[in-house]
Amino acid sequence: MRKVLCAGIAVLAAMLAPAVAADLSVAPIYKAPPAPTANWSGSYIGLSGGGVWGNAGIHNGTTGDVTPGFNLNGAIVGVTSGLQLQNGQWVIGYEGDTSYTTKKGDAANVAPFVAGTTSELKERWLSTFRGRVGVTQDNWLIYATAGGALASIQQNVIAPGVGSISETNWHWGWTVGAGLEWKLGREWSAKVEYLYVGLQDKAYFNPAPVPFQSDQRVRLDDHLVRVGVNYKLPWSMLDGFFKR
Repeated sequence: MRKVLCAGIAVLAAMLAPAVAADLSVAPIYKAPPAPTANWSGSYIGLSGGGVWGNAGIHNGTTGDVTPGFNLNGAIVGVTSGLQLQNGQWVIGYEGDTSYTTKKGDAANVAPFVAGTTSELKERWLSTFRGRVGVTQDNWLIYATAGGALASIQQNVIAPGVGSISETNWHWGWTVGAGLEWKLGREWSAKVEYLYVGLQDKAYFNPAPVPFQSDQRVRLDDHLVRVGVNYKLPWSMLDGFFKR
């Protein structure tokens, strides 16, 4: 009887061994969930500043260029606002900015302008209105941007011993550039960007008082390099509109 009982226990143990081993198997190692990807969807405001430089020329519609090309440079500081949507790694949006600049330069005039006079150009305000398309990686966003521009340009012509004349006009134009932006947190981000701005020719002093030349047409362009910070507005209704 004892032998039979022992044999039965042995058989039962052999049958239960696989199940017990399965229950006692090592649990899979816990893996922490991946860090959340930055969400770029939403509206934002910001500040930016940097340097601006470019080339200018003053010419006449019938006589051609009457001053040599000359350089302008200065600083730029302004405010920014924008709106963007994220779908996967792609981010599309709109951004506008208005900036005050100290960009200026001058050149000595040659005939048919009055000999000995000097033309000076000052760019005081610059606004751009641009679309943005970018790709994200972790907390980084690299983007391309293009759109329209509007600048306030003042031209002064100084004639020693005679006097001076001054006129300010708005120039429309276009802009294209690229930038890199980095998320500092849920609401804040920092960026660095480059923009090229091409501005239309515009007529000044038409007509001009004697002895100054009439129909002085001004052309110029801008190169901007600036850094900035953006703050994502907390009440944006776009958060979560697209998948991260």
